[in-house]
Amino acid sequence: MKFSRLLLTLFLLASSPFLAQTLTSAQAKDHLGENATVCGHIVGERTAEASKGRPTFLNLDQPYPHQQFTVLIWGSDLAAVGKIPQTGSICAKGVIALYRGVPEIVVHSSTDLYVPGLSNNRHYMNSDSDSVHSPAYSGGGVPDGATAQCRDGTFSFSRHHQGTCSHHGGVAKWL
Repeated sequence: MKFSRLLLTLFLLASSPFLAQTLTSAQAKDHLGENATVCGHIVGERTAEASKGRPTFLNLDQPYPHQQFTVLIWGSDLAAVGKIPQTGSICAKGVIALYRGVPEIVVHSSTDLYVPGLSNNRHYMNSDSDSVHSPAYSGGGVPDGATAQCRDGTFSFSRHHQGTCSHHGGVAKWL
């Protein structure tokens, strides 16, 4: 009886429309109106100082005016969002909308915008005696410095092709 309740609970959670999926900025355009997490690399920021509401725009993966995805933070929400990263990868959670042909998510708090984390903080010494981050799962998006994604889903930070992802099923794709 307990096992069947667990299965039913898992099924309901998996089919829930409230669960957000994680997407790349390029995939966002195919998921308009959906609640999702979109991750990408910051390539530009601009604040419309003279505009009503003082919006700040973070462009991901393609610079303005050809951006693939925009994160919008209204001036009234800046304090709740907190410090906005200037570089690196970020993830934004919310409903994907379309504004002037570009998919966007409007963030309202610090839980809506975050820097994706890694599943571990282990390092190893490579053949050049450099400290390199061990393969790790990402909390969303491709982490900075990753050079390959392994077949088990982890990201490698290897600086040489030989041996990359050797304990993780091999290389699925080079980044």
